[in-house]
Amino acid sequence: MSDIKTRIIDAARALYRERGADAVTMRAVAERVGVTATALYRHFPDKDAILREVMSEGSRLLGSHLFLALEAPTALDRLRATAAAYLEFAVAQPQAYRSLFEPAGGDESSPALRQRDAVRRFLRDRVREGIADGALVDGNAEEIALALWATLHGLASLHQAGIIPADTLSERTLTPIIDNLAPHAGTGAL
Repeated sequence: MSDIKTRIIDAARALYRERGADAVTMRAVAERVGVTATALYRHFPDKDAILREVMSEGSRLLGSHLFLALEAPTALDRLRATAAAYLEFAVAQPQAYRSLFEPAGGDESSPALRQRDAVRRFLRDRVREGIADGALVDGNAEEIALALWATLHGLASLHQAGIIPADTLSERTLTPIIDNLAPHAGTGAL
């Protein structure tokens, strides 16, 4: 990637982190880079292309957090590590996390939309692994994963809204959620 293209993305990323997607305009990015707004068009066709690149960073960062969970020794440990990694990412990279939930419109190639689908599949695969291993109740892996994701996203959103502190998003919080999926818990409902 060329130096100017990197500088454009870095400037857009900084604007996004400081003030959100609406702050990323061609003019604002150009001012940060020290070029004219029209110069940006040599590297990106429009603002949306720049934003897609910025959002792709969030996708890559979350993916790197989640894949570390695969190193855990058992299916249940991998599910716990996945849940913890998801929350750690939301706390450590709040703007990148929020970018994954920006409206994607009808663009199926949106990095945010692709990442959401990847998170859903990753959680579903960890749940399937747990069911196959006998560590989780037998049930619809897709539904269980969706309920778990909703819980994790709710916790992350409550933290980002300033309602619960980061130290609340710990193993202590995740243990009862994950344990409720174990066969001894009965119904397995969250």
